[in-house]
Parts: sequence; structure tokens; C-alpha cells
Amino acid sequence: MSPMHSLSQHIAILQARLVQKPLLALVRNPVALRRLFTLNAVLAIRTPPGLRQERLSLGPRSATACTMGDGAGHGTLLYLHGGAFVLGNLRGYRHLVARLGQAAGMRAVFLNYRLAPEHPFPAAVEDAEAAWRALSADPANHPLAIAGDSAGGNLALALLHRILANGLTRPCAVAVLCPVTDLRLQNPSLVANRRHDALVSTRWGARSVAAYLNGADPAQPDASPILGTYTNGPPVLIHTDTTEVLHDDARLMADHLTAQGVDVTLTATTGLPHVWHMAVGRTKEADDSVEAVGRFLSQHAAKVPA
Repeated sequence: MSPMHSLSQHIAILQARLVQKPLLALVRNPVALRRLFTLNAVLAIRTPPGLRQERLSLGPRSATACTMGDGAGHGTLLYLHGGAFVLGNLRGYRHLVARLGQAAGMRAVFLNYRLAPEHPFPAAVEDAEAAWRALSADPANHPLAIAGDSAGGNLALALLHRILANGLTRPCAVAVLCPVTDLRLQNPSLVANRRHDALVSTRWGARSVAAYLNGADPAQPDASPILGTYTNGPPVLIHTDTTEVLHDDARLMADHLTAQGVDVTLTATTGLPHVWHMAVGRTKEADDSVEAVGRFLSQHAAKVPA
């Protein structure tokens, strides 16, 4: 833990290490974990002043546009949430989605994709592709961008692979926050950072990945986007922290994209918890990082004619 971090960030790290990480390790029932996730959101996450929500249908799934202020913007950001493929909901993410959209100057849309174990792989990827096709079909939504965190970062990159492989509408940019990119679970930081990571329990992660895959082979791009093809892909921003168990997933994904000619920006902090961006509105570190993601998306959206 860096002494340079703000007091509010130190408190957030302690909460993650002393409360959230043990609960993730001990609670094996995904339904119970979802209830705890929602309870944490109710108790710890403030609804941003001026937040507006609009229900949408994107293919077979519901979605919610989360906007701040007047909601005006150039384009649409599809956001795919984290939660190890087994948890995560609008109540816990609307503040982050709205703030990202505001920082990017885009309408940000939270997708309610199907969760494991009730809906294992490839349900979530299929939901993401259906949502992308639905957004692409309406020119009023353009330009389009994709963002996601953790498991949602996995889905964002798997979706990008599908978009490029199938000739679908190309996003202007993609931003992934602390993504899991290799469900073979073989990268060294999974072991090396097991004690350093303030939030993620590797036991929980392994259980959740197994529930998501449900016996499917992880050595395919839809499951492990680090195996995907991204030639002629859009610019990609990756945020990671050097102390998290998924650091190598982010670092090696950046190398994989760069080798295929993709313009990649890899930003690595040290001493922050997995997806520290969730504390936006509460810590300076989260606020600064969300603003940086917004600038990246705005910069590339602005290159697309209105």
C-alpha cells in the first residue's frame, strides 16, 4: 500500500482486504454472493446527483442507459460489468457507468447479460454480440465504443474478436479495466500476487470460472480473448495494477494486441485493489482513472464524424 494514496483510498483497500476478499473466498453460493454484492452497493455506493436511467432492449436482453446532467454526448458506450461471470448488477455499477459516460461525453449503456452458473459459457458472449448488433443497427447510436472490467473486460475483448472476425460495425475504441483474458488460469501473477491482491480471492475466481465454463474448453478466443485475432482492430486502453492477481492477464494481453498491430495503451498502477475504479466519487485515485478512461474514449469518438 503506497503512502502516496489518499486516506479514502487506504480505507477502501482495508475494506476490500478485511471484508470483501474473505467473503468471496468463503461464500460458495452465487445467489448469496449476489445478495451481498447488492447489499454492499446499497450501503457503500452513493447514487450520483443527477443520475438518470433509461431502460432499453438490446436483442434478447435488457439494458439501461445511465447518464449524468443533460445526457448529451457523441456516440454510445456499451459497458460489460465484472463479477467473475457469476455476479454484478445495475445497482452496483450504475455510478461507474454513468461517470464513465460523462467523462467520455458518450451515452453509456449497462448490459444485463446472463450470469453463470444458471447460464454458462457462451451465453454472456452471445448476449454481448446481440447487444452490439442491436446498437449498431441504429445510426443514431454511433460512434460506438466498448468498455468492461474484470470478467466484463474478458467479454469486451471476446466481443471485439467476434466483431472483427464477422465484419460487424467496428468500435472507435475499447477500454478494459483489470481484465481477465486467459481462462486457462496459468499466468504467473495468479500465484505471485495471491497475497498482495487486496480484493480477489483466487479460490473464488477458480470456482467462478469453472461455473462459467461448465466443461467448455478455455483455449478458444470466446473464453480466453488472449487467443483472439485483432488485426486492424481499434485502439485499446488497458488498466491494471501490478499487485493484482490478474496483472499478467492484462500485461500479456497488451503484448498480444501490440504484436498484431493494435494501438495499445497499458496503464499500470501499484498498490490499488482490483478495479479500483468502482470507488469513483469516493477516492481521488478512482476519479482520476475514470477521467483518464473518459479522455481516451472521447479522443477516439471525436475522430468519427457526427
